[in-house]
Amino acid sequence: MRQKFACVGCGYQIRGLAVDSLCPECGTPVMHSMGQPSPTSGFAVASLVLGILSVIGCFAYGVPGIIMGPLAIIFGSKAKKLARAGIAGGSTMGLAQAGFVCGIVGTVLSLIGLTMLVIAIVLPLMAGQFP
Repeated sequence: MRQKFACVGCGYQIRGLAVDSLCPECGTPVMHSMGQPSPTSGFAVASLVLGILSVIGCFAYGVPGIIMGPLAIIFGSKAKKLARAGIAGGSTMGLAQAGFVCGIVGTVLSLIGLTMLVIAIVLPLMAGQFP
């Protein structure tokens, strides 16, 4: 059964309103009218886990970080949109932001590591072919 969210001031149905907005009927902040907090978004948790793994994965020749970093960025963006819309609550915004930042850091470090690996392989080959 779907839970209905009503304003504590006037009983107006506030489902779908942003968390930082006011009730259109009485002006009560929506954050205080929500009743029980919404659960943390799974996208936020996935973003944080993938972001951390992308930073760690940059030490494995950069390949895992190249895959997990952009996924962390995408999931973090999705979770932040859900939190802003008031659909996801709890610590969604903080987890999503941390995962987003870790995803960017992991992607950049992985790109640097992968570039250094390619240079380390290609330069000796070129030096051997062109005396």
